[in-house]
Amino acid sequence: MRKHRLLSFLAVTVLTLVLGACSDSKPESESKFKPIPEKRSENKGDPDTFDRRVQAVLNEGAQSQEGKQEAPKASKARPPNSGKEPMVLLDKTNRPLGEVVSHKDKMDYYECKGVVGPWFLELIVAEMNYFNELAELPFVSSENCIVTYGTEKSLTPGRIGVQLFETRKEFDKCVRNDFCPIFRTVNFVPMNKSLYRSYFLSNTNSKEIFQHCVTDTGKWHRNSTCYTIE
Repeated sequence: MRKHRLLSFLAVTVLTLVLGACSDSKPESESKFKPIPEKRSENKGDPDTFDRRVQAVLNEGAQSQEGKQEAPKASKARPPNSGKEPMVLLDKTNRPLGEVVSHKDKMDYYECKGVVGPWFLELIVAEMNYFNELAELPFVSSENCIVTYGTEKSLTPGRIGVQLFETRKEFDKCVRNDFCPIFRTVNFVPMNKSLYRSYFLSNTNSKEIFQHCVTDTGKWHRNSTCYTIE
């Protein structure tokens, strides 16, 4: 049944996903952000060497010398890659299985607890903190987490994601008051009969955005969204 729900989720949401940023902001708002500084882009040289390096970072964690060099604090995490629970629990309409705790025209919000599998939440928090360290942003906690669902009025109806925050205060300001100086979300993207994780981080103070895609096998596409890779 869990496998059936996940497959149903993939079949339905793949028809609703479109190219775009990982927030519901209109395209013109992206012009306010500067491109990622060149110093953060180090994926030059032999592609095979780069792929091997990032695979070691994500799969070996603290045991990887590359991980210690890239993001020494975040690389200490050793999250599981699978678990007995489904990644996300869905109801018969492919919405998160739980009560809506906050509603807006373009987004419904659900508690992470009881909706996101504990092992999967641990995995995406670890990956987000890895990207936080690369971007020199504060780490997030699994305790400050909310599941998002795009309503019919959103640019991507039916899209499910998770927003993560450093503190409960930051959580409340962003979710309840739409004040998000630092915004960090991961959206789940059906791709090649599997589920990819598309990360989006933004910092209004520095006017920078950071985007990363992680495939179902843990392959990392730096400075890319999962909507644009093949």
